[in-house]
Amino acid sequence: MKLDRRLSAGIIGLIILIATVGGVLYFKSESTFNQLSSSTIVATVNPSELLKSGSPPVRGSLNASVTIVEFGDFQCPTCGAWYHEQEPLVLQNLVDSGKAQFEWRDFDFFGPDSVSASEAAYCAGEQGKFWQFYDIVYSNQQTPNSGWADFVHLQKFAEQLGLNMTQFNASFQSHKYAALVNMNYALGTQLGVTATPTFFVVGASGRIVTITGDQPYSVFEASVNSLSGT
Repeated sequence: MKLDRRLSAGIIGLIILIATVGGVLYFKSESTFNQLSSSTIVATVNPSELLKSGSPPVRGSLNASVTIVEFGDFQCPTCGAWYHEQEPLVLQNLVDSGKAQFEWRDFDFFGPDSVSASEAAYCAGEQGKFWQFYDIVYSNQQTPNSGWADFVHLQKFAEQLGLNMTQFNASFQSHKYAALVNMNYALGTQLGVTATPTFFVVGASGRIVTITGDQPYSVFEASVNSLSGT
C-alpha cells in the first residue's frame, strides 16, 4: 500500500512537472513567435514617394516625365568615372532633350571629406552655383581621403567660381547642411543603396529602374525609354 501511494505520488508529481515544463516551453515559444512577428512586420513605403522627399538639386525640365536620381559620393572613384564618361551623354541626350531630369543626392561613406564636399556644394547652391561646384569638385577628384577635398581645397574651388567667400565660409562653418547630408544617407539606406553611384530612374507612374555602378549610357537610355513609353 505504501509502495502504491509512493508510486501514485511519483506519477502525479511527474505529470505536474511535465505540465509545468510544457507550459513554460509553450510560453517561451509563443513569446518568441510574437517577437519574431513584431520584428518582421515592416511598414511598406512606395520608393517613388520616398524619392520625392526634400528638394534636391535638379538639372533639366521639371516637366520631364522621367527622373534620374543619383546617390553619389564626391570622393568615390566610380562616381568620378561615371561623371567623366557617361554623364555628359546622359545630360546631352536625355536631360537637355527634355526626356528626363537629373537629381543628385549625396551618399557619403568614404569619410569626413566626403561630407565636407557635399556640405560645401550645398553652400555654393545658396549662391546659385551648386552644379558649377559639383563640376569643379568632380573635375579635381583625386584619391579618396588624400586631403584633396578638405576645407582648404573646397575654399579654393569656391574662390575659383567667384563665390562670396564671407557667405560661403559662414554657411559652411555653421554646418547648416549636416541634417540634409544625414537625411540623404538615411534615405539611401532605406532604399537599399549599398554602393555609389546608385541610380533610381523613376517614371511618371512610379515605376522604378535601379542602376548600380558605372553603367554605360545605353543602360540609361533604355531605362528612360522604357519608362517614358517611347
